[in-house]
Amino acid sequence: MTKKIKITVFLISFFFINCCGLQVVYKDQNLSSSLSHELATIAIQKDRTQISQQLRKNLYDILNPDYIKTDTKFLLVLELKQSVNPTFITTTGASGRNRISLSVNYKLKDIATAKEVAKGSSEVSDNYDVSLNRYATTIAEDYVKNNLTKLLAQNIRDMIINDLVELRKNCQNLQNDETICIIDKKQSSQILPK
Repeated sequence: MTKKIKITVFLISFFFINCCGLQVVYKDQNLSSSLSHELATIAIQKDRTQISQQLRKNLYDILNPDYIKTDTKFLLVLELKQSVNPTFITTTGASGRNRISLSVNYKLKDIATAKEVAKGSSEVSDNYDVSLNRYATTIAEDYVKNNLTKLLAQNIRDMIINDLVELRKNCQNLQNDETICIIDKKQSSQILPK
């Protein structure tokens, strides 16, 4: 009796998963053309500021968490801007809370042709308490900035995945007359303007 219940539950869950349209997003049948390998082929342009280095580190951690060794196909160019504004003024005229805003514009370029494949922007912000102790205020500001760079890295990764999926769809359908679909030896595809 329990064996029949287990089989019934398994079959119902199997049919439910298939009926709801569940698809694996990050893997294709061909491992070399999967999105995880495409994300691993992205190199990030270096910048000297500390906040840019944090963003770059977080992006590498989130784009290639398995540290897959591949040849570089894309270059990610980041333009990071930050601003710190007071949001709460005390009766003495000092700032009680500060708001940090980080915004980034990115361009994803094909290394072989130096043409822009995708671009986008993201902005995140958060605030922190300003205390009388300068050290505590500096630590709070650095902590908030680090958390914001993690959020920016996640947003950029999501936008790049959307861009790569759209590129693949356009390449497979060949709907856009202004693009040429190039498939390399690894069965990985990309779209380049004419």
